[in-house]
Amino acid sequence: MLKVLSLAVLSFAVTFLATPRVMRWSLRHGFLGVDLHKAGQPRIPEQGGIAVVAGFLSAALLYALLFHASPHFYVTLLAVLLVAALGYYDRIRRLSAREKVFYLTAIGVVLLPFVEDTSIAGMELGFLYLIAVPLAFMCACNFTNMLAGFNGLEIGTGAIASLGVAIVALLHSQEESFVISLLLFASLIAFLHYNRYPARVFPGDVATLAIGAALLPAIIFGKLEIEGMIIFLPYVADAALKFLSAGVMTRESQQPTLLRQGLLYPPEGGNLSLARLFLRLKPMREPQLVALVWAVELACVAAAIALALR
Repeated sequence: MLKVLSLAVLSFAVTFLATPRVMRWSLRHGFLGVDLHKAGQPRIPEQGGIAVVAGFLSAALLYALLFHASPHFYVTLLAVLLVAALGYYDRIRRLSAREKVFYLTAIGVVLLPFVEDTSIAGMELGFLYLIAVPLAFMCACNFTNMLAGFNGLEIGTGAIASLGVAIVALLHSQEESFVISLLLFASLIAFLHYNRYPARVFPGDVATLAIGAALLPAIIFGKLEIEGMIIFLPYVADAALKFLSAGVMTRESQQPTLLRQGLLYPPEGGNLSLARLFLRLKPMREPQLVALVWAVELACVAAAIALALR
C-alpha cells in the first residue's frame, strides 16, 4: 500500500508542477478556449490535460517497471496514450463525431487479446462480451468527455469516479486496477487546483477522453463491471439526455448556457444535460451547479462501494 501511495504522490506532483508550464506553452501556441460562463467570456489556455496524462503515465510506468506489472497494465497505459494523442489531434483538426467513434472503437480493440474472463456476475457472455469491450471503451471515453462545460466539472467528476473505482478495486483485491484508478485520481486532483472555479486552464480532450480510457480497462480487467456501471451512471444519464434531446451533437451545434447577473440559466430550446436538469429547477451560480453534479457522482460511488462491501 505504501508503494502505491508514494506513486500517487508522484502522479500528483508531476501534474501539479507541469500544469503551469503547459499553460504557458498553450498560450504561446494559441491553444485557447473561451470561458462562456464568465462576464466578457475570457480566453484561457487549453490542453492542460497534457499535464494530467504526463503525471499519470510517469507514475504508472514507474510502477510497471518496479513491480513487474502484467500485460493488462501495459495495454491500459497504451490505450490511455493513444486516446490522449487522439484528443490532442482533435484539437488541431476537429474530428467529426463519426471519426471519433471509429478511432476510439479501434483503440478499444487493442484490449481484446488481453481479455481472459468474458463473464459478468457469474454469467458467461463469451463472444458478446468481446464485441462489447471496444464499444464500451468508445462510450466510456466519449461519456467522460461529454460531461463537461463548467469550471472543474469534468475533472472533479472524473476524480470522484476514479477514487470510487480505486476503493472498489481495493475491496476486491485487484491491485493493478487500484493502482490505475488511484494514480489517475491523484493527477486529476492536482489539476483541479488550476481548473476549479474560476478556471485558469481547461483540460481539453487530451484529459477528458483519457479518463474513460483509463477507467474502463481498470473496470474490465479487475472484473468490476457491476460496480463500474453504477459509478458511470451520471455519465450515462448525461449522454442519454443530450442524445434524446438533440441527437448527435457537435461543439458548434450546442447552445451555450446563459449567464445573467452571475446566475446560469438553460437556453430555451437547447439540449438537455445532467447539469441543465438542475438549472431547470433553479438558476444558480457555476460553483453550485458543479457541486451538485459532483454530489450525484459521489452518491453513485457510495452505492458502488456499498455493493462491493456485501
